[in-house]
Amino acid sequence: MQSKLDRDVVVPQGMREKFSRLPEVLITKESQIEFLSSKTLITVGDVVTATALKFKIVPKLSIVDFKTKRNEMIPAMPNRWDNNIKVRNAPGSISVELWNSIDIALKSKGNTLIEVDGEEDLASIPAILLAPEGAIVIYGVPDKGIAVYEVGDHLRQLVYRDMEILRGM
Repeated sequence: MQSKLDRDVVVPQGMREKFSRLPEVLITKESQIEFLSSKTLITVGDVVTATALKFKIVPKLSIVDFKTKRNEMIPAMPNRWDNNIKVRNAPGSISVELWNSIDIALKSKGNTLIEVDGEEDLASIPAILLAPEGAIVIYGVPDKGIAVYEVGDHLRQLVYRDMEILRGM
């Protein structure tokens, strides 16, 4: 399975909706996030990252853009990370810069905050493909709850297949 990205990928609206649909597991109560603290945790999005911090869980990797629902600004979060990376990522895409930063962050010691200038919504895709076996990737589903995925071969194959479809477009 390929673990490098050689060009930015623009994700068409129809495929974006696929990655925004409800997953098999959806957490709807903030207090239930605590069970995630025993795993390598990756959060994508400001609200879910702030919720983890509220419960004193500092994820291995957090990816934020300081916005929620595309417009509402989120106040700066307390600095709880060992490393901080700033990247650009256009809406509806996955930039090489974002992809490579996720790869570096997951291989580094300590935990990392990636601050995205643009949009972080699709960062769960490279996070799933690059995360270690058994890691938990969570992201917010606006007005619904929190999507929770445990990384494993089956999930990676599903996401990788979708990435190959996108690269072929």
